[in-house]
Amino acid sequence: MGIGERVRKRRVELGLTRNELAEKLHVTPSAVANYENNISVPKPELLISLMKNLGTDANYLYADYISDDLIEKNYKKNMSEEEQASVRKYRELTENGKRLVRIVINEEYERMMSQRWIMLECYFPGSRKRNAGFLLQEYAGKIRAREKNIPEGTDYCFQIQIDRYEPVFQKQDILAVSSAAAAHNEIGIFCFRGVCYIRTLYRKGSVCKLRALNVMEPDIVVEKEEELCCLGKILGKVYGECEILHPEKE
Repeated sequence: MGIGERVRKRRVELGLTRNELAEKLHVTPSAVANYENNISVPKPELLISLMKNLGTDANYLYADYISDDLIEKNYKKNMSEEEQASVRKYRELTENGKRLVRIVINEEYERMMSQRWIMLECYFPGSRKRNAGFLLQEYAGKIRAREKNIPEGTDYCFQIQIDRYEPVFQKQDILAVSSAAAAHNEIGIFCFRGVCYIRTLYRKGSVCKLRALNVMEPDIVVEKEEELCCLGKILGKVYGECEILHPEKE
């Protein structure tokens, strides 16, 4: 039984649907399906969240997974003699001993990940339009930040450069954005009639609006026949130390 089968088995035991587990992990249901069908393996930074939400540990998920062939396939190298010896010793420990080892590994892993720097694409507003609307710049820049300061599930970032989103967001805030579409009462970046807006989606029955974050701005009504595109759901702000590398036009 591989990781995928164990994830599915444990999810079913807990009475969770794929959608419910996806919400807890801040990933898409299709991503969970890919894990369960062994199409892809959860990224290292997602494993801790996965174990917590399934109420299990690495020993459960990887019980039948540690083999030289799979390690070489996923990590492009064989286990060293020291690593092999550590695995053999681990397997001979009591359950209490294994639990203590996992606690140490998980705490050290979380400490290491909290210090890790990552790089993401960062977009910027271009020409300004009415009602705090804007056009996106043609070229994306980059943001370099501590991983612990970026909300889980972030696919790219966007920097606000005007003060028309107060009190929710301030000028120069860097927003963490998921590529998933925003749902009712969620904030997102929307493209409507060729113009981009940062607003809260209101969708109830046949009524669809883009609600302004600033009371001075009017809501935008989307008629039934009009096309509304969500460029991403805003997960929150990027805090702490970071560096923005602005785009260089070719």
